[in-house]
Amino acid sequence: MLRGLFLITFALLFFINVLADNPEWKPVTPVELAMKTPQVEPDSDVEAIFWEVRLDDKKGGNLSYNHYIRVKIFTERGREKYSKFDIPFTKGKKIEDIAARVIKPDGSIIELNPNDIFEREIFKSKKFKIQAKSFAIPSIEVGVIVEYQYKETFKGDSLNDERLPLQRDIPVQRLTYYVRPYQNLPVGFKFYNTQEFTFTPDTDNFYRGTVTNVPAFKEEDQMPPEDEARPWVLLKYRSSYSDFSWSFFGLGASQYFTEAIKPSKEIQQKANELTNGISSNEEKLKRIYEFTQKQIRNISFDRSFTDEQRENFKLKNPTDALKNKVGNSQYIDLLFASLAKAAGFNPYLVLSADRSQHFFTQEKYPIYSFVHPCCIAVVADGNTYKYFNPGTPYLPFGNIIWYEETAAMFVSETGNTTWRIIPLTPPEVSLAKRTGKFNLLDDGTLEGDVRTEYYGQRAISRRQEHYQDSPTKREDEIKDDVKKRLSLAEVTNISVENFDDNSKPLVYSYKVRIPNYAQKTGKRIFLQPGFFEYGEKPLFTANDRIHPMYFEYGWSDQDEIEISLPSNYLLEASDAPAPVRDAAKRVTGQTIKITVNDDKTLLKYDRNFHFGDNGNVLFMPKFYQPIKALFDSFHKADSHTITLRQK
Repeated sequence: MLRGLFLITFALLFFINVLADNPEWKPVTPVELAMKTPQVEPDSDVEAIFWEVRLDDKKGGNLSYNHYIRVKIFTERGREKYSKFDIPFTKGKKIEDIAARVIKPDGSIIELNPNDIFEREIFKSKKFKIQAKSFAIPSIEVGVIVEYQYKETFKGDSLNDERLPLQRDIPVQRLTYYVRPYQNLPVGFKFYNTQEFTFTPDTDNFYRGTVTNVPAFKEEDQMPPEDEARPWVLLKYRSSYSDFSWSFFGLGASQYFTEAIKPSKEIQQKANELTNGISSNEEKLKRIYEFTQKQIRNISFDRSFTDEQRENFKLKNPTDALKNKVGNSQYIDLLFASLAKAAGFNPYLVLSADRSQHFFTQEKYPIYSFVHPCCIAVVADGNTYKYFNPGTPYLPFGNIIWYEETAAMFVSETGNTTWRIIPLTPPEVSLAKRTGKFNLLDDGTLEGDVRTEYYGQRAISRRQEHYQDSPTKREDEIKDDVKKRLSLAEVTNISVENFDDNSKPLVYSYKVRIPNYAQKTGKRIFLQPGFFEYGEKPLFTANDRIHPMYFEYGWSDQDEIEISLPSNYLLEASDAPAPVRDAAKRVTGQTIKITVNDDKTLLKYDRNFHFGDNGNVLFMPKFYQPIKALFDSFHKADSHTITLRQK
């Protein structure tokens, strides 16, 4: 949820409309003015003296946040980092009572001039736009205090399901939340990744909770989702979850689903048409899946629909979607279930946790808001479930997306509920098959043709990320990815195949020319034949680790490279690096083979890599050194060079 992201990022991720005429500021103490060093983290560039947030649901359906932050600048890096601000905001957020000022060590004050605030667009897509109010903090220097406050209002929202982050991107000496519920309803505070503390009654029907000496949140590469790493508090009106029962919830979901997918005569007729003459249950389901995914226009992903058109689009039931050949993701899934029901199958609604957000268990997250409609389960043969999500156009038949694998899935059966787990896709399924045919020129330039085929979750993730992009933008992304590794690369003839056909691998191909790819020194050329790993940096560089290491899914690479060598050079050696494997042979491995033809004019480089055997994608910090050592070994092997000598 973007609102939660904005709240936890220090770069003042708040939204501005008007500047407060008469802000109320708390007195600044002599101790604060004289403060020379951070109190929480000795090496911090800045530190919040206090960070206060007031959540007010007094009016009901009109939740407001009042923020007040006082920050001390200790170093030149801190001054540079916080002298300018981009303040993002999105459609539908009302912001008011905004003010900022600087207090110098001598007590003099400089107010932010409203005329110094300007608006600019920082992100735009077909579905979403983020703008920002930008301004520079006046007269900021080492030793000053910067403080700011603002109010944001969310229409139609309430305290229910709100999250209070307990760690920010800078250290905080005192973090305080004030919470005022609607009509004094009892509020529950559920704590995650932190020790519990008390919210006590305060003035004006607020509850106040305070934590002190809060260190900055440190992000690390390959860390778990923030719900698992950052301490936070979930707010719930107690009546909404204190008596919550998954069984009761499942019964209600099952009753709704059963009623929603009752086949009409039109659906029964279509099911008969689609499955006529087919005896295999697998083929019947595939025909129904392909029809609902390919023949029903999906407005949730159709680029020609505006957000307003999507909001105003109405359907009564799956039969409407069938008649009009159009529907959103929800109704396409329901239509699939209804057609499957009409064809003699038993479909069930599945709700799943989201492994990209949290590691769900029933005990840890005993609230229905932590699951989402995932897919339709169908008992095809015996007691075996198959899972289908035709409402997501980039998902192939029988596949689900990576963040629902190994996440708890709640299957809502009639009169019963079942928790199930789908295992991770094995690394060999999420394959990148990469081929390159190159010529190496005698000045070190490498040029040739590249082709990459993506399978499994690697294809699904790329289709998901770029589904809303134009073909031109997709091609630009490919070019940008190459140039991130190889800044001098000239990338042309870019092609993307099978993007909208999820039954086939997603294929990227292009021509590339890279001056100075190989290093020429005197009469020798030093060549790194591993083109696809050229320019990559080591995955882990820190000496120690705070958070666990987490990989979304297992994956594998199969690289086949041919390089025609310059005729006036001889290959001095074609040795290959040694294989790399974890000691237990349960997680990862890599082999590289280098060969040359008889006249030593064509070099072949074959690399096979995989990671995530046996579902191993999460590693506690105590395993950091062996995991780091493995990836250091991979990087060293991938950077292996061979030598050519001029004849």
